[in-house]
Amino acid sequence: MSTAPAADSSTAAVADVHELHLATSGKLKLRATARLAEGEPAALFEACVLLHEAARAERRAIEALPFAPATTHLAASIEECWCLVEGFDPPRAADAWGRVLADQDRVDPDTAGAMLSRLRPRFEESRRRFGKVLSGCPRLMRLHGGQLYVPVEPSEQRAMRAELTRVLDAFPGAVPFWWASYRLGEAMGDLAGAWTALTNARLLDPENRRFEAMSLLLSVRALPEKQADEHIGRARASLEAAGPQVCLMYALAEIEMAARAGGKKAAERWRRALHAVFSGLGQGATPDLQKNLKAIRLLLEALLAGVEPTLDILYRAGLGDRAVMAQRQSVTDLLIFLASQVAANDAQPLAASR
Repeated sequence: MSTAPAADSSTAAVADVHELHLATSGKLKLRATARLAEGEPAALFEACVLLHEAARAERRAIEALPFAPATTHLAASIEECWCLVEGFDPPRAADAWGRVLADQDRVDPDTAGAMLSRLRPRFEESRRRFGKVLSGCPRLMRLHGGQLYVPVEPSEQRAMRAELTRVLDAFPGAVPFWWASYRLGEAMGDLAGAWTALTNARLLDPENRRFEAMSLLLSVRALPEKQADEHIGRARASLEAAGPQVCLMYALAEIEMAARAGGKKAAERWRRALHAVFSGLGQGATPDLQKNLKAIRLLLEALLAGVEPTLDILYRAGLGDRAVMAQRQSVTDLLIFLASQVAANDAQPLAASR
């Protein structure tokens, strides 16, 4: 029996998916162009969000064609990079530029040169402008390599915030700097500012699970109780596949909500948190996340049993080095602090989400 019809059907379906993603990207770019023309900060940021989504659509389009010609791969990488340049995100554009260069090597020089004639000067201009802005921000230079340094001194925090504002005013689509703004705002106790910064990072990169994870605990601290409960509730249905960071931070959010509720409502929240912990342990957590998930599991089991949590929990979870340095009186507060820091720093926060 011939299999040609099935093969033809499969090929057509792949082509349809490719065209669908390209059409989506095209519509997003048109909407972004209209918003860019308005020039207002809110419209500019919305354009950045649209262009970041267009970049993801371009990447999904080419990934739907695993056997596409080299020129098609190069064209897709060029469009992806172009969207990120126009979306005012130099770090992500630089990541895409690396793919452009790799794809360029598989295309003859004359063809590649013609294809890059529009993007190359625009990318170089963006890179130079970004470098000029950063050159006046010595504290933010510590962000290079994915490491975020949050100063302790209030004067240094204020200086870093001024630098972040300078960068984000010039490059409102720069995802890593919204993340840095969130971390700094949280450290400064500006929960409203931290929530705004993290929300912007999530709008620009909605597929980033780190951003989603950190928003869960922050929502409990920054939003009214009803809104926070609605926010963490939206994550509850997808915990089984959400990743260990999301599960851990969901559990911490429920624990903090339980502290406000008390009584039977607290126990209900603890049980939901424990379910999230078990979900996270089954999803390939890194060693640090595993230790913290285990510690939170032991904490919740103690709370549900009506037993006062002690530092033994940290030793049993493999966090003895943290236990001997502990200075906080509340074991629950200590574990929430340690676990949230691990969730925030478990991977490179400045790397492009893919």
